[in-house]
Amino acid sequence: QHQFLDDYNRLFPSTPVYIGEYHRVVGNQTQDLGTILGLAESNPLFLGISFFEYQVAYWKTGSEMDFGMFGLGNYNITSLPYFSKEYEVWCLKPVDSPESGAGVTVPSALAQVYGGPGVDVSTLCVANPDGVPLDQAGFEKINEQNSVPQMARFVENVVDHMGAVVKAGSRAELAAFAGRYVGASDKDFGDMASSLGSKPSWTAFDDGAKCLADRSASPQVVGEAIGWVCSRATTFNCSDAPGACNGTYRTGDWVFSRYYEALGHEANPLVDCSFGQAAVFASSARYAGWTGASVCMTGGHAP
Repeated sequence: QHQFLDDYNRLFPSTPVYIGEYHRVVGNQTQDLGTILGLAESNPLFLGISFFEYQVAYWKTGSEMDFGMFGLGNYNITSLPYFSKEYEVWCLKPVDSPESGAGVTVPSALAQVYGGPGVDVSTLCVANPDGVPLDQAGFEKINEQNSVPQMARFVENVVDHMGAVVKAGSRAELAAFAGRYVGASDKDFGDMASSLGSKPSWTAFDDGAKCLADRSASPQVVGEAIGWVCSRATTFNCSDAPGACNGTYRTGDWVFSRYYEALGHEANPLVDCSFGQAAVFASSARYAGWTGASVCMTGGHAP
Protein backbone atom coordinates (compact mmCIF):
# COMPACT_ATOMS: atom_id res chain seq x y z
CA GLN A 1 0.00 0.00 0.00
CA HIS A 2 2.62 2.56 1.11
CA GLN A 3 5.25 1.42 -1.38
CA PHE A 4 3.13 2.04 -4.44
CA LEU A 5 -0.63 2.45 -4.16
CA ASP A 6 -0.73 5.58 -2.01
CA ASP A 7 1.37 7.54 -4.50
CA TYR A 8 -0.32 5.95 -7.50
CA ASN A 9 -3.83 6.81 -6.31
CA ARG A 10 -2.72 10.42 -5.82
CA LEU A 11 -0.93 10.83 -9.15
CA PHE A 12 -3.28 8.77 -11.36
CA PRO A 13 -6.69 9.09 -9.71
CA SER A 14 -8.64 7.83 -12.75
CA THR A 15 -6.32 5.18 -14.26
CA PRO A 16 -6.76 1.54 -13.14
CA VAL A 17 -3.65 -0.55 -12.56
CA TYR A 18 -3.02 -4.28 -12.71
CA ILE A 19 0.00 -6.41 -11.78
CA GLY A 20 0.65 -8.72 -14.72
CA GLU A 21 3.24 -10.92 -12.98
CA TYR A 22 2.99 -11.38 -9.23
CA HIS A 23 4.65 -13.97 -7.00
CA ARG A 24 6.52 -13.46 -3.78
CA VAL A 25 8.64 -16.59 -3.97
CA VAL A 26 9.87 -16.76 -0.37
CA GLY A 27 7.06 -16.61 2.13
CA ASN A 28 3.70 -17.97 3.15
CA GLN A 29 1.65 -17.95 -0.06
CA THR A 30 -1.76 -17.98 1.60
CA GLN A 31 -0.88 -15.01 3.80
CA ASP A 32 0.81 -13.04 1.04
CA LEU A 33 -1.93 -13.63 -1.52
CA GLY A 34 -4.57 -12.83 1.05
CA THR A 35 -2.85 -9.51 1.68
CA ILE A 36 -2.50 -8.52 -1.98
CA LEU A 37 -6.08 -9.48 -2.83
CA GLY A 38 -7.24 -7.55 0.21
CA LEU A 39 -5.48 -4.49 -1.18
CA ALA A 40 -7.26 -5.01 -4.49
CA GLU A 41 -10.60 -5.04 -2.70
CA SER A 42 -9.86 -1.87 -0.75
CA ASN A 43 -8.36 0.10 -3.65
CA PRO A 44 -10.83 0.74 -6.50
CA LEU A 45 -8.03 1.53 -8.98
CA PHE A 46 -6.14 -1.68 -8.21
CA LEU A 47 -7.81 -4.33 -10.37
CA GLY A 48 -5.82 -7.29 -9.09
CA ILE A 49 -2.99 -9.62 -10.09
CA SER A 50 -2.01 -12.40 -12.45
CA PHE A 51 -0.11 -15.00 -10.45
CA PHE A 52 3.24 -15.84 -12.01
CA GLU A 53 3.73 -18.45 -13.34
CA TYR A 54 2.01 -21.67 -14.39
CA GLN A 55 4.98 -23.98 -15.08
CA VAL A 56 8.57 -23.94 -13.89
CA ALA A 57 10.68 -22.23 -16.56
CA TYR A 58 13.41 -24.85 -16.79
CA TRP A 59 14.90 -23.24 -19.89
CA LYS A 60 15.65 -20.02 -17.96
CA THR A 61 17.70 -21.80 -15.26
CA GLY A 62 18.78 -20.29 -11.95
CA SER A 63 16.43 -18.20 -9.83
CA GLU A 64 14.03 -17.86 -12.76
CA MET A 65 12.94 -21.43 -12.01
CA ASP A 66 11.52 -20.43 -8.63
CA PHE A 67 8.23 -19.03 -9.88
CA GLY A 68 6.36 -21.99 -11.37
CA MET A 69 3.31 -23.54 -9.73
CA PHE A 70 3.85 -26.88 -11.48
CA GLY A 71 6.99 -28.79 -12.32
CA LEU A 72 7.46 -31.82 -14.54
CA GLY A 73 6.54 -35.20 -13.10
CA ASN A 74 7.89 -38.65 -14.00
CA TYR A 75 4.96 -39.91 -16.10
CA ASN A 76 5.37 -39.65 -19.86
CA ILE A 77 2.02 -38.71 -21.38
CA THR A 78 2.97 -38.80 -25.05
CA SER A 79 5.47 -37.49 -27.57
CA LEU A 80 5.00 -34.36 -29.65
CA PRO A 81 6.34 -33.96 -33.18
CA TYR A 82 7.56 -30.41 -33.72
CA PHE A 83 9.12 -29.73 -37.10
CA SER A 84 12.03 -32.17 -37.36
CA LYS A 85 12.19 -33.18 -33.69
CA GLU A 86 10.19 -35.38 -31.35
CA TYR A 87 9.62 -34.07 -27.84
CA GLU A 88 8.48 -36.00 -24.79
CA VAL A 89 5.43 -34.58 -22.98
CA TRP A 90 5.58 -35.13 -19.23
CA CYS A 91 2.89 -34.81 -16.61
CA LEU A 92 2.84 -31.90 -14.18
CA LYS A 93 3.23 -32.08 -10.42
CA PRO A 94 2.51 -29.23 -7.98
CA VAL A 95 5.46 -27.36 -6.50
CA ASP A 96 5.67 -27.57 -2.71
CA SER A 97 5.38 -24.44 -0.58
CA PRO A 98 6.84 -25.41 2.82
CA GLU A 99 6.63 -21.81 4.06
CA SER A 100 2.86 -22.03 3.68
CA GLY A 101 2.56 -25.07 5.92
CA ALA A 102 3.11 -28.82 5.96
CA GLY A 103 1.80 -30.51 2.82
CA VAL A 104 0.82 -27.21 1.20
CA THR A 105 1.66 -26.68 -2.47
CA VAL A 106 1.61 -23.45 -4.44
CA PRO A 107 -1.56 -24.45 -6.37
CA SER A 108 -3.37 -25.50 -3.20
CA ALA A 109 -2.45 -22.21 -1.54
CA LEU A 110 -3.90 -20.29 -4.48
CA ALA A 111 -7.06 -22.35 -4.40
CA GLN A 112 -7.46 -21.70 -0.69
CA VAL A 113 -7.12 -17.93 -1.11
CA TYR A 114 -9.21 -17.60 -4.25
CA GLY A 115 -11.86 -19.98 -2.92
CA GLY A 116 -11.85 -22.48 -5.79
CA PRO A 117 -11.90 -26.30 -5.62
CA GLY A 118 -8.26 -26.61 -6.64
CA VAL A 119 -6.64 -29.30 -8.77
CA ASP A 120 -7.13 -33.03 -8.23
CA VAL A 121 -3.44 -33.89 -8.24
CA SER A 122 -4.12 -37.62 -7.98
CA THR A 123 -4.97 -37.69 -11.70
CA LEU A 124 -2.06 -35.61 -13.01
CA CYS A 125 0.63 -38.27 -13.35
CA VAL A 126 -1.41 -41.33 -14.27
CA ALA A 127 -2.99 -42.54 -17.50
CA ASN A 128 -5.76 -40.24 -18.75
CA PRO A 129 -9.13 -41.97 -19.30
CA ASP A 130 -9.73 -39.73 -22.31
CA GLY A 131 -6.43 -40.64 -23.94
CA VAL A 132 -5.79 -44.35 -23.40
CA PRO A 133 -6.69 -46.85 -26.14
CA LEU A 134 -10.22 -48.18 -25.86
CA ASP A 135 -9.18 -51.79 -25.42
CA GLN A 136 -8.04 -54.18 -22.71
CA ALA A 137 -4.68 -52.44 -22.32
CA GLY A 138 -6.35 -49.07 -21.82
CA PHE A 139 -8.87 -50.60 -19.44
CA GLU A 140 -6.08 -52.04 -17.30
CA LYS A 141 -4.26 -48.70 -17.10
CA ILE A 142 -7.36 -47.07 -15.68
CA ASN A 143 -8.38 -49.99 -13.49
CA GLU A 144 -5.02 -50.07 -11.73
CA GLN A 145 -5.74 -46.56 -10.43
CA ASN A 146 -8.55 -48.01 -8.31
CA SER A 147 -10.66 -44.90 -8.87
CA VAL A 148 -14.38 -44.89 -9.68
CA PRO A 149 -14.30 -41.32 -11.08
CA GLN A 150 -11.43 -42.24 -13.41
CA MET A 151 -13.20 -45.41 -14.52
CA ALA A 152 -16.41 -43.44 -15.06
CA ARG A 153 -14.52 -41.10 -17.38
CA PHE A 154 -13.18 -44.11 -19.26
CA VAL A 155 -16.67 -45.61 -19.58
CA GLU A 156 -18.06 -42.32 -20.86
CA ASN A 157 -15.26 -42.16 -23.42
CA VAL A 158 -16.19 -45.66 -24.60
CA VAL A 159 -19.84 -44.61 -24.83
CA ASP A 160 -18.83 -41.54 -26.86
CA HIS A 161 -16.91 -43.75 -29.29
CA MET A 162 -19.94 -46.00 -29.75
CA GLY A 163 -22.02 -43.16 -31.16
CA ALA A 164 -23.89 -42.57 -27.92
CA VAL A 165 -24.03 -40.18 -24.99
CA VAL A 166 -24.70 -40.49 -21.29
CA LYS A 167 -28.18 -39.11 -20.68
CA ALA A 168 -28.55 -35.93 -18.68
CA GLY A 169 -29.18 -36.67 -15.03
CA SER A 170 -27.62 -40.14 -15.29
CA ARG A 171 -24.23 -39.51 -13.67
CA ALA A 172 -25.12 -41.71 -10.70
CA GLU A 173 -25.95 -44.62 -13.01
CA LEU A 174 -22.69 -44.07 -14.88
CA ALA A 175 -20.71 -44.11 -11.63
CA ALA A 176 -22.50 -47.25 -10.45
CA PHE A 177 -21.72 -49.01 -13.72
CA ALA A 178 -18.06 -47.94 -13.55
CA GLY A 179 -17.80 -49.03 -9.93
CA ARG A 180 -18.56 -52.63 -10.87
CA TYR A 181 -15.31 -52.79 -12.84
CA VAL A 182 -12.90 -51.13 -10.41
CA GLY A 183 -10.79 -53.84 -8.84
CA ALA A 184 -13.01 -56.61 -10.21
CA SER A 185 -10.84 -59.53 -11.30
CA ASP A 186 -13.72 -61.25 -13.08
CA LYS A 187 -14.45 -58.37 -15.47
CA ASP A 188 -12.52 -57.02 -18.43
CA PHE A 189 -12.90 -54.62 -21.33
CA GLY A 190 -14.76 -57.15 -23.43
CA ASP A 191 -17.36 -57.50 -20.72
CA MET A 192 -17.69 -53.73 -20.47
CA ALA A 193 -18.06 -53.25 -24.22
CA SER A 194 -20.65 -56.01 -24.40
CA SER A 195 -22.66 -54.49 -21.55
CA LEU A 196 -22.57 -51.06 -23.15
CA GLY A 197 -23.51 -52.59 -26.49
CA SER A 198 -26.78 -53.72 -24.92
CA LYS A 199 -27.64 -50.01 -24.64
CA PRO A 200 -28.21 -49.45 -20.91
CA SER A 201 -31.12 -47.19 -20.02
CA TRP A 202 -28.76 -44.38 -18.95
CA THR A 203 -27.29 -44.12 -22.46
CA ALA A 204 -28.76 -42.69 -25.65
CA PHE A 205 -27.53 -44.19 -28.93
CA ASP A 206 -27.71 -42.05 -32.05
CA ASP A 207 -28.82 -43.57 -35.36
CA GLY A 208 -27.13 -40.62 -37.07
CA ALA A 209 -23.67 -41.38 -35.67
CA LYS A 210 -20.81 -41.36 -38.18
CA CYS A 211 -17.20 -42.49 -38.26
CA LEU A 212 -15.30 -39.20 -38.43
CA ALA A 213 -11.89 -37.72 -37.75
CA ASP A 214 -11.41 -37.20 -34.04
CA ARG A 215 -10.77 -33.50 -33.46
CA SER A 216 -8.76 -34.31 -30.35
CA ALA A 217 -6.26 -36.32 -32.43
CA SER A 218 -3.26 -34.54 -33.90
CA PRO A 219 -3.28 -33.75 -37.65
CA GLN A 220 -0.26 -36.04 -38.06
CA VAL A 221 -2.14 -39.00 -36.56
CA VAL A 222 -5.21 -38.29 -38.69
CA GLY A 223 -3.07 -37.85 -41.80
CA GLU A 224 -1.32 -41.19 -41.30
CA ALA A 225 -4.69 -42.89 -40.81
CA ILE A 226 -6.03 -41.34 -44.00
CA GLY A 227 -3.07 -42.77 -45.90
CA TRP A 228 -3.66 -46.20 -44.37
CA VAL A 229 -7.36 -46.23 -45.26
CA CYS A 230 -6.84 -44.88 -48.77
CA SER A 231 -4.34 -47.65 -49.51
CA ARG A 232 -6.94 -50.28 -48.60
CA ALA A 233 -10.26 -48.81 -49.71
CA THR A 234 -12.00 -50.74 -52.49
CA THR A 235 -15.42 -49.08 -52.67
CA PHE A 236 -14.21 -45.52 -53.26
CA ASN A 237 -11.18 -43.56 -54.42
CA CYS A 238 -9.74 -40.96 -52.08
CA SER A 239 -8.87 -38.73 -55.02
CA ASP A 240 -12.61 -38.17 -55.49
CA ALA A 241 -12.87 -36.19 -52.25
CA PRO A 242 -14.34 -32.75 -53.11
CA GLY A 243 -12.49 -29.51 -52.63
CA ALA A 244 -14.70 -28.61 -49.69
CA CYS A 245 -13.09 -31.52 -47.83
CA ASN A 246 -9.46 -30.51 -48.35
CA GLY A 247 -8.47 -30.01 -44.71
CA THR A 248 -6.93 -32.87 -42.73
CA TYR A 249 -9.95 -33.40 -40.48
CA ARG A 250 -12.51 -32.86 -43.25
CA THR A 251 -10.64 -35.27 -45.52
CA GLY A 252 -10.67 -37.71 -42.63
CA ASP A 253 -14.44 -37.27 -42.34
CA TRP A 254 -14.86 -38.07 -46.03
CA VAL A 255 -12.53 -41.09 -45.98
CA PHE A 256 -13.34 -42.65 -42.61
CA SER A 257 -17.11 -42.42 -42.91
CA ARG A 258 -17.11 -44.11 -46.32
CA TYR A 259 -14.70 -46.83 -45.28
CA TYR A 260 -16.72 -47.63 -42.16
CA GLU A 261 -20.06 -47.62 -43.98
CA ALA A 262 -18.70 -50.08 -46.55
CA LEU A 263 -18.08 -52.60 -43.76
CA GLY A 264 -21.82 -52.97 -43.28
CA HIS A 265 -23.84 -53.89 -40.22
CA GLU A 266 -21.12 -56.11 -38.77
CA ALA A 267 -18.81 -53.14 -38.23
CA ASN A 268 -17.73 -52.53 -34.64
CA PRO A 269 -17.17 -48.84 -33.88
CA LEU A 270 -14.57 -49.54 -31.21
CA VAL A 271 -12.55 -51.74 -33.55
CA ASP A 272 -13.33 -50.50 -37.05
CA CYS A 273 -13.58 -46.76 -36.37
CA SER A 274 -10.34 -45.96 -34.61
CA PHE A 275 -7.42 -46.18 -37.05
CA GLY A 276 -4.92 -45.69 -34.25
CA GLN A 277 -7.12 -43.25 -32.30
CA ALA A 278 -7.51 -41.00 -35.33
CA ALA A 279 -11.27 -41.47 -35.64
CA VAL A 280 -14.37 -41.65 -33.50
CA PHE A 281 -17.86 -42.99 -34.14
CA ALA A 282 -19.39 -39.67 -33.17
CA SER A 283 -22.98 -38.90 -32.31
CA SER A 284 -24.67 -36.08 -34.21
CA ALA A 285 -24.61 -34.01 -31.02
CA ARG A 286 -20.84 -34.32 -30.97
CA TYR A 287 -20.09 -33.58 -34.61
CA ALA A 288 -22.68 -30.81 -34.96
CA GLY A 289 -20.05 -28.24 -34.06
CA TRP A 290 -17.25 -29.68 -36.20
CA THR A 291 -16.49 -27.56 -39.25
CA GLY A 292 -17.23 -29.41 -42.48
CA ALA A 293 -18.28 -32.70 -40.90
CA SER A 294 -21.90 -32.54 -42.06
CA VAL A 295 -20.70 -31.75 -45.59
CA CYS A 296 -17.89 -34.28 -45.96
CA MET A 297 -19.26 -37.33 -44.17
CA THR A 298 -21.07 -40.00 -46.12
CA GLY A 299 -24.66 -38.92 -46.65
CA GLY A 300 -23.62 -35.36 -45.90
CA HIS A 301 -25.15 -32.27 -47.38
CA ALA A 302 -24.11 -28.74 -48.23
CA PRO A 303 -24.92 -26.12 -45.58
